[in-house]
Amino acid sequence: MDEDGRVLFCSPTRPGNCANVTHARQSGLVKLLADGAAVEIVADANYQGLGAQTGRRVITPPHRKFKKNAPARCE
Repeated sequence: MDEDGRVLFCSPTRPGNCANVTHARQSGLVKLLADGAAVEIVADANYQGLGAQTGRRVITPPHRKFKKNAPARCE
């Protein structure tokens, strides 16, 4: 949603169990973000790895390896 509460993307439901990041890839969200306007999206850890696929448009919490001495952007 944007700051006015409008839904920006809504994917179809799918039967069965599927990881969030896999569903984002299969539904076309990753391509939409990579090819679309330069926006910044804050996502939870379930979307780890999408930043590299979307030109750093998706920002997720740092991986556990940064638990100590995290880069400044992660503090």
